[in-house]
Amino acid sequence: MIIILGLLILCVQGQNEVKVSFNELESPISNIYWCGSSVVFTKDDETIEQTHQESRKVLFILTDKGRIWRSADYGTTWLDETKSWEKMEPENKQLQFESIHISPADSRVIFFFGSNGISYKSKNCGRTYTRFTHSEDLYDFKLNKMDPQWIMSFKDKPCGKNDINCKDFYKKSIYVTEDGGETWKSALNYVRDAAWDKLLQYQLIPDQRIIVCHMKEGKSVISYSDDYFATVQTMQENALGFFQTSHYIFVLTTGEDGETGYELLIAPAYLDKFQPQPVQLPIPLNQHTFTILDTSEGQIFLSVSHKEENQRLTNVYVSDFRGFKFTLSLLHNVRSLDTGNCDFERMLGMEGVYVANVFDHQEVEKSKSRSSITPATLELYKKTFISYDRGGQWHPLKAPEIDSKGDEIQCSGDCSLHLKGRTEANQNPLYSSQNAPGLSIGVGNTGLYLTQKDHEVNTYLTRDGGHEWFEIRKGSHMYEIGDRGGLIVMGQDDKPINKIIYSWDQGFSWEEVKIGERELEIQNIVTEPSNMEQKFIVYGQSRSQENQLKGYVVALNFQTLHQRVCSGAWDPTMPESDYEFWIPKNFESGKCLFGRKIKYIRRKREVKCFNQEEIDKKFFIETCPCIEDDWECDFGFYRKIEGGPCVPIADKFEEDDTPDLLKPPANCKQTYMKTQGYRKVSGDYCQGGIDLSPVETPCPNTQANTTQFNNTEIQDIDIKQPKISKISIKDPQTQQPNTTKQNSYLWYLLAFLGVLLVSHFLKDKILKLFSSKPPKKFSSYMEKGNYEQLKLFSGNDDDDEAGL
Repeated sequence: MIIILGLLILCVQGQNEVKVSFNELESPISNIYWCGSSVVFTKDDETIEQTHQESRKVLFILTDKGRIWRSADYGTTWLDETKSWEKMEPENKQLQFESIHISPADSRVIFFFGSNGISYKSKNCGRTYTRFTHSEDLYDFKLNKMDPQWIMSFKDKPCGKNDINCKDFYKKSIYVTEDGGETWKSALNYVRDAAWDKLLQYQLIPDQRIIVCHMKEGKSVISYSDDYFATVQTMQENALGFFQTSHYIFVLTTGEDGETGYELLIAPAYLDKFQPQPVQLPIPLNQHTFTILDTSEGQIFLSVSHKEENQRLTNVYVSDFRGFKFTLSLLHNVRSLDTGNCDFERMLGMEGVYVANVFDHQEVEKSKSRSSITPATLELYKKTFISYDRGGQWHPLKAPEIDSKGDEIQCSGDCSLHLKGRTEANQNPLYSSQNAPGLSIGVGNTGLYLTQKDHEVNTYLTRDGGHEWFEIRKGSHMYEIGDRGGLIVMGQDDKPINKIIYSWDQGFSWEEVKIGERELEIQNIVTEPSNMEQKFIVYGQSRSQENQLKGYVVALNFQTLHQRVCSGAWDPTMPESDYEFWIPKNFESGKCLFGRKIKYIRRKREVKCFNQEEIDKKFFIETCPCIEDDWECDFGFYRKIEGGPCVPIADKFEEDDTPDLLKPPANCKQTYMKTQGYRKVSGDYCQGGIDLSPVETPCPNTQANTTQFNNTEIQDIDIKQPKISKISIKDPQTQQPNTTKQNSYLWYLLAFLGVLLVSHFLKDKILKLFSSKPPKKFSSYMEKGNYEQLKLFSGNDDDDEAGL
């Protein structure tokens, strides 16, 4: 029998009604899951689009006490599945569950892993279940994204003191199953960490490929296996950890002397051609922490702490298009010592826009002069900056002129807007959605610095990618975006509440909805991961009359408002259209970003209607001439956060081995390419205009050529990726002259005819190379960046090994 605790249906009286469903659970909510969703977020920070999805989403909740609840009507009613399963157990044995996992191979397949070795699974979002048992010691389950029955897990395994492979952090074993958890087999011992290959969706990669950091003959190595470690391919020795994205694999190793600092290697993600190169940083200091911030737009943002005594201070570096050579983007980025996360966010739905918090440079320098930088001191001097060119230049956020009540905000001089980041775990970081371009919401304040006083914090919104911000509500709020940016739901999170607010016009006006008689501490507001729904879930906690901490979940259905459907997307220029054209701008309000002018079709702010357009349509307008924003600082140069030209890092950092990149190479012959201190931003399409690329410069006299400059020679990196055969083109200065132009044209004609003949006879074979993969290798996999930051090393570990 379905037992629903505390079900209460409330409605907002009037012409329009929001359906509210209020339910009480036995304990606070640990997490909520969408089964049959259009996308799946994996434990390894992948976002995978699904070909199979349920027309009606099914929700599951895992509570703090380890119980499973299910709703098939988007949270209106909830069934205690654990209670139903316990009735079928011998002697009504109590069940407790540790985790819920939705298969990235099929979002309709879901697993419920129990702490006592009794687990359940369903292949149809809970219409039917299968019970299975396994060892109680298994933990950290990782599901394969090609086959829903394949799972990897771990088990701690004690080892002897005389075992050369028995070391701290390497005392666990890998177990695998190919039948959905019913039978498990041991695959490898002495493991530190392991993951399924991120490239399994490609035809050349075996579906069973696993990457692992483990001990081998007393050494920590990175390896991979295609057959559950019957055979093993060692990739890197003296390695302490790894992280793979869809484009790169990062490997952390000990420093050259094995004692001080750590070195980060990088290689293309295709492991069969693993040829790593060390990450080249322009500052020759030891590295004590690495955090991969973002890899989604063809560049790598990397946070590095050089100071062992204060790893809260980090520098942000951005790679070139090859991913090996990094330039300094941002000094003194804010980093959490507890999680390794940094206040650094990509604005989703926008190209190349990032928001970051830094410690004030001048205050940091003052602290250095006092020979101590304390966390308490630094917390008082945090500022927020935004970049519109992938970290090339950073600018303060413009403070709004009026507050949410219409009163003027007194903010002048260095006063600007500052937003809380992910390092403050109890607050909401900047939030944006891929399906709502230009729209972001954050919590913060106006002033010289980010406040630490809760009563000074308010909620802010931008709808143009960060140029103009509006204070939309006083106080700190939880928030969620739905209906592709057309609907915003918020609840105050700094005090218990029994009301939430919502807006159809992106914060211009708000309506209030009572969600129950009991006031709750709001933990989160969520919607289906695509942010396209008009249904939301609010969950929180409160103490019952018996003083027991209970969980509460509230379902909000805005479809019952019966708002009209938006119209006019086919021609936003019509006055009656509910849509508009929007062109993103750079910091100077120029309508070119990365050398292109782009326009979107999106819903107007002031209209109140449901947006049924699948995506905000994006159109290319034209290519733009290059401007200064299309150039970032070259390797070995940096730009002050206040602005100005790119200057040599050697002018700021006085280490003896900081290279002077303006000087010619020691072996200079005739001419060399002298940097102007700039390089074009990766992925920039501008043409003509300002040219800040290196210029060909004559070498100095012979005597100067033999002089060693600072005993430093800068060499080009040899990126050893799989080679592609190309026609050899000789230098025109050394190339022998052709006998006649007519002969050249004849050879080109013959070559062209030869290519046509070969293509005709091999047409079928060529087409097979590019034909679709077998059904198992589904082609709908959406390559997106990892939105979570990955801490590769935290220097707070007590042992001699790097703690991942």
